[in-house]
Amino acid sequence: MVGAAKAEAAQPALITFEPHPRCVLDPANCPQSITTLSEKLALLEGAGIEHAIVIRFDRALAALSPQEFIDQLSAVMDIRRWVIGYDFAFGRGRTGNAEWLRAHGHQVDVVAPFTIDGRELHSSEVRRLVTAGDIEEANRLLGREYSMSGPVEFGDQVGRQLGFPTANIATEPNKLVPALGAYAGRVKLLPIHGEVVPTEALDFVAALSVGYRPTFGGTQLRVEAFLLDFEGDLYQQRLELRFISYLHPDIKFPSPNDLVRQLKQDVADTRRIVRG
Repeated sequence: MVGAAKAEAAQPALITFEPHPRCVLDPANCPQSITTLSEKLALLEGAGIEHAIVIRFDRALAALSPQEFIDQLSAVMDIRRWVIGYDFAFGRGRTGNAEWLRAHGHQVDVVAPFTIDGRELHSSEVRRLVTAGDIEEANRLLGREYSMSGPVEFGDQVGRQLGFPTANIATEPNKLVPALGAYAGRVKLLPIHGEVVPTEALDFVAALSVGYRPTFGGTQLRVEAFLLDFEGDLYQQRLELRFISYLHPDIKFPSPNDLVRQLKQDVADTRRIVRG
């Protein structure tokens, strides 16, 4: 799309829908989000997209014919060329596609399926890998480390009492959560309120955990991080947790001392994996 925009002396703009159309039309099969809207927009900006148009998807939008949808867009922008996926369809009954656009005078570039090792890449496969804990393979398909971000929220201080103070993040609704267990990863402190912080001061190796704290009878899902070689207060900060390697499942230990021994091992494994 960036290349097409340069050829047309235009600006690259992406149109996306929120929520996912299936969540409106088939709620029982609403896919969890690999990227939240804010994460998606950040990735797009890094890829050179100058504008992102987020259209709220509802049943009224789904009822528009292809021409009615195009008319709404054309009223607010001058579309020079479309760049769409090979399976893209729009309008009532998915009757709009590349052929329809070309028949109505639009220039269209169709992006072929993206393949890895000779297989088409689909988001459903990434979701399967993340939920199964195969984070290394999920990262390979994504071309980046799977991440979750959110503000640090107050916890019950269990980690601090054990000598491993963790930062718990609040996750966004419908965000895809990795398999329960411990992970080696990294944590990035996201600047807030427009502050500028040196990059090296933002990034830390971290032992990550997704689970219910079964040793203490927990019933609430927690996504938390123990930042190695860090001392300070993270409350009111926003963190990005990057998952690099799966260590072990969520375990109910016989005693807190057994848990502490495992935490020490997790820290050692995390340091070795991430820094190695």
